Amino acid sequence: MPSQEPINLFVYGTLVDPQRVKALAGKQFARVAATLEGFERMVPDTGYPYILPKPGAAVSGFLLKHLDAVSLNRLDRYEAEGDLYLRQEVEVLVAGQPVHAMTYVGHSIRALARTASRQKNGVKTPRCLPDAAAADRGMQAPSSDARSR
Repeated sequence: MPSQEPINLFVYGTLVDPQRVKALAGKQFARVAATLEGFERMVPDTGYPYILPKPGAAVSGFLLKHLDAVSLNRLDRYEAEGDLYLRQEVEVLVAGQPVHAMTYVGHSIRALARTASRQKNGVKTPRCLPDAAAADRGMQAPSSDARSR
């Protein structure tokens, strides 16, 4: 029988919007500011931002607290879990304290395959920039980017 234990979910883009979460999951969840260390948020010219592991980097976001399995499944479908993103166990910091959570990480194998396919077919591949580089180029800040994950 599947565990009914509540799940914490670290979010860093569109799911930081409580109204979006409510529309997708059918309910709202308590949330607190959190930081995920060891990951970098990438901002593609097109599509949705994603995170990938990178030592020394950190991503700011929110921890949605105590999700049930049904709500998490609904969010998985929204995030195309297993295709564009992989849900992964992580440890985030909330007020300096470590908290166990899940998050959606960019599916790097899938992204690499798509990039290779696009290059092979002569299609220009969009650039991806870390958040800091995107900001240096005058792009909208990730925290206010409505298309970010």
